[in-house]
Amino acid sequence: MVGRGLLAITRDHGVRSLSIVYKNALFTVQSIANVEYSAIVREGKTIPLTDSLERYTTLLRAFVSIINIAANMTNSRYYTFLGEFKLNFNKKRFKYEPYVDLMKKITIKIDTRAISIVAGEQVKRFRRSKSGYTPEAMIETLTSILCMMESL
Repeated sequence: MVGRGLLAITRDHGVRSLSIVYKNALFTVQSIANVEYSAIVREGKTIPLTDSLERYTTLLRAFVSIINIAANMTNSRYYTFLGEFKLNFNKKRFKYEPYVDLMKKITIKIDTRAISIVAGEQVKRFRRSKSGYTPEAMIETLTSILCMMESL
């Protein structure tokens, strides 16, 4: 099974946000001035997610660090990166293609063993974040978020 949707990552001084649009629902996790919040919005109803907030903010920090590397690779001055994503639930592979410039996309691929960022001829690969967060944990968290969004 494959899930497709939109993903936006915002990074700025004191502001970090990860938003996923999938199956007519919006998932968001935000950290603004070290105040963290996570919720799902569907059909005009907001459902706060407090139980797994630490798990979601860890995912947010991992994505922000990945997008920081991508922005440095491409000299992007954007602070919000929007693009389509595809998550293959069976193969545990995630592909995200955000715009880093007006007409320029990059590809970020995550599987259970590694994260790769492809920007033109440049390729960066790594096995975990600086804080020790693994690609496998990212896939697991993304899968649980999308499954939760589907079930609502």
